[in-house]
Amino acid sequence: MQRPSGRVRVAAPMTFGINHLAPLLPEFMQRYPEIELNISFNDATVDLVADGFDIALRISSLADSSLRAKKICDVRLLLVAAPIWFATVGDLAHPRDLAGHKGFVYTHNTGPGIIRLRQRGSGKEFTLTQKASLLADNAEAFMPALAQGLGYGLFPDFMVRTDLNNGRLQQILPEWEGALIGVYLLTPPSSTRPPRVTALLEYLIQAFERPPWAEE
Repeated sequence: MQRPSGRVRVAAPMTFGINHLAPLLPEFMQRYPEIELNISFNDATVDLVADGFDIALRISSLADSSLRAKKICDVRLLLVAAPIWFATVGDLAHPRDLAGHKGFVYTHNTGPGIIRLRQRGSGKEFTLTQKASLLADNAEAFMPALAQGLGYGLFPDFMVRTDLNNGRLQQILPEWEGALIGVYLLTPPSSTRPPRVTALLEYLIQAFERPPWAEE
């Protein structure tokens, strides 16, 4: 049986791709030395068909699409800040108490600075409008200022899990979280796929059965 070969073009978000996709690639490359991977790390939403990509990783609550999509894991959105920040803001009893405090606003979405939260257990919801101290279209840019206690933000757990585990960050009102989103693998709508694309899809689905950040 002929082994899969040829080029696979992949689009992946910058931070997630470098921190969580790239570490998985060496094993795949060893399994399939005849496959060439061409990966674009970019937060822009690509057009798979027009731009010639075989696979795109997207982190979102996915809208309707003609593309074929496979959800491979969930992503929690957590309100976090550095311990020094908590010492400056006083008691927080409800997300509305954050309204007067400056935060980090992620602009690469449809409603920058609008955070929709849900309370675990009760199902109560609250929409927080952030007062910005720093705005950026890549959340990695917030991390130095976040670590120095210069604001708070809503971050995907894959970005902050290590710092939460070692105490460099803490959750704000941990019973409140953003809407659950997911990591999706998208492929063009064609009913057939080359074996090289199927090989990478199956490998990534298996690799994310237990998200890497959940093991930290």
